Amino acid sequence: MKTLVLTLVLTFSSAAFAQVRYCDSIERLDQFPQLNADQFTRFTEDGEKADRIVVSKDRRRLYLLQKDVVLKSYAVAFGLQPRGHKQFEGDQKTPEGLYTIDGKNPNSAYYLSLHVSYPNKNDIAYARSQGKSPGGDIMVHGFPNPDRPDFLNFVRGFHPYNWTAGCMAVTNEEIREIYSVVEVGTVIEICKSK
Repeated sequence: MKTLVLTLVLTFSSAAFAQVRYCDSIERLDQFPQLNADQFTRFTEDGEKADRIVVSKDRRRLYLLQKDVVLKSYAVAFGLQPRGHKQFEGDQKTPEGLYTIDGKNPNSAYYLSLHVSYPNKNDIAYARSQGKSPGGDIMVHGFPNPDRPDFLNFVRGFHPYNWTAGCMAVTNEEIREIYSVVEVGTVIEICKSK
């Protein structure tokens, strides 16, 4: 699978890659090569990893990338107030900007979770300047675990409506795929709503 991905992209340094902003022109993703289902299965079987997650609030999509190849994309649900950048605890907004996956939790309250590095120092400084907490515990996760009281809402088909307190949610099957190909340290870029 490495050969396939390497033949589809130009190689450049990881430092340069971390500075690339896909949100500046989300339409670029439409021009990138995309793996089909068989290629994605081989990718995962080979133990390959994504090196970036791009989340588009406008498109309501989460994209897994390896350099300039779209590995797979998923419908995603956001916080109950999806427009605008998360600023304060309890605002039910999903952050916007460049963060990293800084933790993985196989036993979270929502099926599997990838912790996002929100709040960063700018988020903290702004919230403090307003006399508030920036909040935290922003994750990419699946549905609530069956022992949670809100589980039945998801059995009834709430996804992909915005229902989280600020996280990004996919189905349990999808988070299993995402969880398997994303490592701690992976960049996650969350695009602003237009």
